[in-house]
Amino acid sequence: MKNSVGQRGEAIFYVLITKFYGRDKPIFRPQFLGDKWQNVDFIVELEDYSGKIKPFFFVQVKSTKSGYTKIKQRLKVKVRKKHVLSLSSYPAPTYIVGIDEVSEEGFVISANGESLSGISSIPTDNPINEKTQNILWEEVRNFWENSEFPRFCSYFSDPEWKGAKQ
Repeated sequence: MKNSVGQRGEAIFYVLITKFYGRDKPIFRPQFLGDKWQNVDFIVELEDYSGKIKPFFFVQVKSTKSGYTKIKQRLKVKVRKKHVLSLSSYPAPTYIVGIDEVSEEGFVISANGESLSGISSIPTDNPINEKTQNILWEEVRNFWENSEFPRFCSYFSDPEWKGAKQ
């Protein structure tokens, strides 16, 4: 049963993050990484971006049928401390998405090192909707546009590629 809830949650996330909201196409392209990937469920690329680097972010999906806390109405999902630490170690935008499997709603929180402890619930302030999609797209774009990365030169480069006409 636990695995079924998780699989449904991943499918719900995919549907929520690719909603059109009146656009011609989704603004995100999610790719499920498979059950063997320890801490990250999806890599998600930004669509309709014309810069040099293809912006992306990572998502860990946590699904629940347990509902919400009574006082603050936070979604009851658990993320162990070691997983939070691992997520925060990625040098890219990383998020945890809590999925209410019953209502098929999703809520986003950052996993970029703001909290380095385990999580037992997440706030419902940022449901995956059109507004949140737009904010997320801008946040990830801004991260990649303002990040400086050295040019990578691999030992395994093909010398015939240099200056080759395509």
